[in-house]
Amino acid sequence: MANIEKRGEGRYRLTVFVRYDENGKQVRERKTVSAKNVTEAKKMLTQFEADILGGTYVRPEKMTLSKFYDDWLHKYAEDVYAYDTIRSHKLHLINRILPAFGHKKLSDIKTIHVVNLIETMKKPGSRMDGGEGPCSTSSIRNMHKAFTSVMGLAKQWGLVRENPCDGAKPPPMKRTRTEVNYDVETINRIAECIKRESLEKQVLFWVAFITSARQGEICALEEKHVLKEQQAIYFEQSLTEVVGEGIKIKSIKNNLEGAAAIPTGLMDMIDDLLRQRRKEKMVMRDKWLYPETIFVFADETGKPRRPDSISQWWNRFLKRYNLPYMRFHDLRHFSITYLIEKNVPMKSISDRARHARIDTTMNLYGHKIIDVDRLAASHFDSFLPPKSVDK
Repeated sequence: MANIEKRGEGRYRLTVFVRYDENGKQVRERKTVSAKNVTEAKKMLTQFEADILGGTYVRPEKMTLSKFYDDWLHKYAEDVYAYDTIRSHKLHLINRILPAFGHKKLSDIKTIHVVNLIETMKKPGSRMDGGEGPCSTSSIRNMHKAFTSVMGLAKQWGLVRENPCDGAKPPPMKRTRTEVNYDVETINRIAECIKRESLEKQVLFWVAFITSARQGEICALEEKHVLKEQQAIYFEQSLTEVVGEGIKIKSIKNNLEGAAAIPTGLMDMIDDLLRQRRKEKMVMRDKWLYPETIFVFADETGKPRRPDSISQWWNRFLKRYNLPYMRFHDLRHFSITYLIEKNVPMKSISDRARHARIDTTMNLYGHKIIDVDRLAASHFDSFLPPKSVDK
């Protein structure tokens, strides 16, 4: 028997009745957790009850970081994070965080411990690869993300009152902006050159530029994602290559699925490409690697193109036609910037880019928005007197 009691905004107390003692009194286990709503709290209660009845529950005051790591990995991370994120988090947890704090009780881990670990990583000789220099800023930040994830879950499950990582800020990442000439002339030059490529490569470019989709999302497109009646493409998954395991399909970044409308001309090209894929499937028969589906971008056996193979083709394409260097991923930025310059509403652009929040779009492309706004302001010059010239 178990129940939930609301204890405040976003706080719920979970109670599981374990047994009766020798005096006939109920023996209960309780813990207070953070949850968005009652539905989420009920899921936590189900897991809490299962842990108690299964004999795997450890009281919060006795739970060590090493013990909790297994719960974080199998009851949370594997369901929430993509493969690459889990691999990165495990690298830092197993090689750096657990050796230092694994023996500690969760409640004994304080902000100063995280601060000291960050400072240690800034010192020469702290690299895990044996290098003489300090850890890179990105490595420190990734360690902090892993530690924050584990301790954040401990807080959510009511095992600690606060996340000690919140008060220990990692060094800021120095962002370097790749200068790419985002202008109509460059678009037109690429558009002319891409006509000389195969149909698949033409469709690949136009899907990337028109939908602003990410590379892995494009590689994962299947025939079912082409919505002919709605004149759109639906993005719901992404493709990655796992070392030792091959190609894997994962959920889209931030789980933000969505459709992007496309022009009739591109839909016609995709139709032609899919017709070609269906013919290849008929020829290959039992040698077709994915009997249940057809990937839009694939080889003659139906195997989807890898993201890195697209980058390799793109680099060769740019060199072949003496085009300015840009990453294939830059087509996403190219697309968003182009829409900003065409004064498309920012909410529409953010939705199309599948950013989690509109302020993400504003932060990433604020400099371009200012340029467009400056152009808009210039239209009012005619109302104002010209600048006087000193004699």
